[in-house]
Amino acid sequence: MTPGNEELARVVTSLIVTLPAVIAIIVNDERRLSEAQLERAWSPQSRNSAIFALLNVGVPQLSVLVHFIRTRRTILGAAIGLAWVVAIVLCDIGAQFAAVATIDWLGL
Repeated sequence: MTPGNEELARVVTSLIVTLPAVIAIIVNDERRLSEAQLERAWSPQSRNSAIFALLNVGVPQLSVLVHFIRTRRTILGAAIGLAWVVAIVLCDIGAQFAAVATIDWLGL
């Protein structure tokens, strides 16, 4: 596998893992928010725009952190958001490693 092909596999795998994880975490959390927290949350259009903007920058995971800070407004909320960001990043790294290892194992 050439370095260019490896990079392509890593980017595609990262998009497949990261973007759905970010969306799922934010949307599922919004369903459990109290009325006061829900008022501080992004509207669906703003939420999608924030995720898309951070995706273009290369760090869509940060929208999870910002969501938890906006809705909770506590240190605990920021810690929960940071924990989710770390979980997404670890899953992303693991998936990228698995994808490249699988391609190497298959000899593609």
